[in-house]
Amino acid sequence: MIRAEPVTALDLRCNGRAWAFETAHREAIARHWEKVTAANPKLWNGRTLICTKAAVEQGVFRAELAEIDYASFVAWRDWGRPDASVVNCFGVPAVFSADGALLLGVMSASTLNAGKAYPPSGSLEPKDVRPDGEVDILANMRTELFEETGLDLGEARPGPMAAIFEGPRLAVVQRFDFPLSFAAIERRFAIHAAADPHAELSAVEALRHGSQIDSRMPGYVAELVRFFQL
Repeated sequence: MIRAEPVTALDLRCNGRAWAFETAHREAIARHWEKVTAANPKLWNGRTLICTKAAVEQGVFRAELAEIDYASFVAWRDWGRPDASVVNCFGVPAVFSADGALLLGVMSASTLNAGKAYPPSGSLEPKDVRPDGEVDILANMRTELFEETGLDLGEARPGPMAAIFEGPRLAVVQRFDFPLSFAAIERRFAIHAAADPHAELSAVEALRHGSQIDSRMPGYVAELVRFFQL
């Protein structure tokens, strides 16, 4: 069951602990990663964060995260998420154009989620962790949106936030209204993508109504549309 809970404040922490699943299955994870990269050599095994605990308490989204290898995350995902105590938590800047469209990005063929369509976003990484252990998910949103589209959140008006719980996925979403038509956003993306030989997105699309939701989009997209009453 998918649910969205309104959020007014954020408190995410990286706890510095090892992930037991990663430790216990390291050799099998390495073998699986060899198969994954044989099929898609452009993938690389960086470091990422996985969420070991999360809840919304009186409007405050609180979460604990652990630093892991990307290969461990991929194995967990591909093996049916055998450790149900963790979730993939990520930040989602829900970009709305001045003419009311929600921005979706279509993932390029070189990515793990090739062909999928959802708001431009990315995994939380160690660089998002401040010296005191706080995870700056809003900074992650700014970075990922700019890297993927060329859009700067500093140009937008920030709106409401929500945590969308979707089984093993947990999207922390904030609305951002840009003073640009969707056509202008699309033109900016085209210029940005043309200059990036490793672009993660092959295209952007406008979602203007829930009837446009299709099988390329993860479940949290439909809940996001409902929450923001698109």
